[in-house]
Amino acid sequence: MLDRRQIAQLVTNLVGGVTGHDGTVLNSAGRGVKPVARARQVAMYLAHTSCSLSLSATGEAFGRDKSTVGHAVQFIEDLRDDPEFDGWMSDLEVAIKQLSEISERSGQVLSGMWQPTRQLAMGYDPSIQPA
Repeated sequence: MLDRRQIAQLVTNLVGGVTGHDGTVLNSAGRGVKPVARARQVAMYLAHTSCSLSLSATGEAFGRDKSTVGHAVQFIEDLRDDPEFDGWMSDLEVAIKQLSEISERSGQVLSGMWQPTRQLAMGYDPSIQPA
């Protein structure tokens, strides 16, 4: 299971990537320009709704107060009345779900679970003992 900081990083990287903003800008202390603030609101919305973080946990992860997160969630919900925006948000929700599942499995895969298969593909069979 990902912790709230990992979730925030995952969400900010995704939202930053699709909006053209660096993830660190989305987590900066100030409000930033309107497009950055809007992207941050989308990221906080996704962390809260798609990743089930509480308003407080989302606020902590993004360096914001829970009331700021609540405002962002309500604002994005209102924007979802636009079918085009709602479709884009739905795509992001699917992407977050998939990325979360991949991230949770990565620890196992990268800890060596795949190495025997890779070694066999390279012609090495660990069951054969050297003479």
